[in-house]
Amino acid sequence: MRKTGVFSYIGAHLFTNVENAMRTNSQLSNKVVRGLSKILGQEFVTFWLEQAGSTHSSDRCLAEVVRIDRETADAVSLWLRPNALFKGFEAGQHVNLSITIDGVVHTRSYSFSSAPTESGLVRLTIKQTPTGLVSRYVVNQLEVGTVVELGDVFGDMTLAHTQPTLSQQRPSMLLLAAGSGITPMISLIEELEVQGWPADVTLMSWARNPEDVLFDSSLKAKAGEHFKYVRLLENGANLAEGDLAGRPSAEQFAAVAGTLETTDVYACGPDGFMTALRGILGDTPKSFHAESFTPMALSIDENAEVKTFTVTLTKSNRIVEVSNNKPLLKALQEQGINPPHGCGMGICNTCSCEKLTGTTQNMQNKSVCGTNNTALRLCINAAQGPVSLDL
Repeated sequence: MRKTGVFSYIGAHLFTNVENAMRTNSQLSNKVVRGLSKILGQEFVTFWLEQAGSTHSSDRCLAEVVRIDRETADAVSLWLRPNALFKGFEAGQHVNLSITIDGVVHTRSYSFSSAPTESGLVRLTIKQTPTGLVSRYVVNQLEVGTVVELGDVFGDMTLAHTQPTLSQQRPSMLLLAAGSGITPMISLIEELEVQGWPADVTLMSWARNPEDVLFDSSLKAKAGEHFKYVRLLENGANLAEGDLAGRPSAEQFAAVAGTLETTDVYACGPDGFMTALRGILGDTPKSFHAESFTPMALSIDENAEVKTFTVTLTKSNRIVEVSNNKPLLKALQEQGINPPHGCGMGICNTCSCEKLTGTTQNMQNKSVCGTNNTALRLCINAAQGPVSLDL
């Protein structure tokens, strides 16, 4: 047997046995990984633990897919068991999920669709989109036992942030969701249920057809004195008792929610849905909290003068020239520089780095930022002058 074959054989069997032992005694997990890393080297240990299907890592939040639930024809829920590096989440937040497909790591941002659980399991519900590489893979090919990676947790649409006095008063909460935008609402609803319904909650969920409504049966089962659930389907859909038809309208809100002046509104859905809601509701609600899962399009002024500015990358000690009409991520990639990135749409924050100095413009909303030492999403911001980045 060749030397490389011997090492492969020993590594495979050693770390398979190590992984099995750690599964039966989770308290030893981190101690074992740290100890082996000191003796054999972190890269060696990490490689063979991954080969053994382990989620144990000294520096990465890995998670095993322990269950997959089919929710609709084009949506599944993943139940994940993260390792000890997962710091937890609050209902209403979202997380970066990295999956390896054909040897390439892809990162997307998904909302948690469960409240935090005592078991430590987390649920992500993913709906397939026609052009979504990751969503199509997850819905049609991902298997139980697969190890994925969880990144940073984001989002302020949480009870702690939006309802700081929840325990002192009973607020009225109106949750508005379209399609898979229902996922953070499910997380909030489950958390409110765990707390004994400290608020009067109404959920309005828009979908094309009854078969497309996520968590429909469980939501119907939760309906009661403090929770009201209303489906809103496309005109011509097969309506059941209590369903409404049509896109968001003032008449629907009047029929379901009544007065909004004393109501806290939460909304999640595609950008068009969110724009429609803002146009209908205006400043009427007591408060308005929103998450959009599709980005606004990048705005490029075809008549604007194209200028070139220098970008200094302090960590890599490089200076490059970029134009003011391209997102920094794209401009850097065109010059062979490939910073960490994920969705490319300004949602997941994977490409965010520190802007040390300079002025940039958000190409979605046209806002200009000249503040130094601030986080900058490279995929949606363009240089408007010399810029220095912590890259």
